[in-house]
Amino acid sequence: MAIWGADIAQLKNLGTKLKAGSSEIEKQKSTLTKVLEGTDWKGPDADKFRSEWNGQHVASLAKVAQALEEAGQKATKNASEQEQASR
Repeated sequence: MAIWGADIAQLKNLGTKLKAGSSEIEKQKSTLTKVLEGTDWKGPDADKFRSEWNGQHVASLAKVAQALEEAGQKATKNASEQEQASR
């Protein structure tokens, strides 16, 4: 008979790390946006890069951050449920 479950401490740690990764991506996204806005760069290449950054790149980073946050919440929830089931 197989026993299903997880190491609760490891699962909580995973949840914490996933949420921290989400926060770090959001922080870096904000920092890079501010640096880009403050960079004296003109011309078509600059316009194209800024457009891509503010369009697709920022959106992609936001999706990754959201996915990590959600995964962290699920891991934390699963750890709590596992803890309750183990009592």
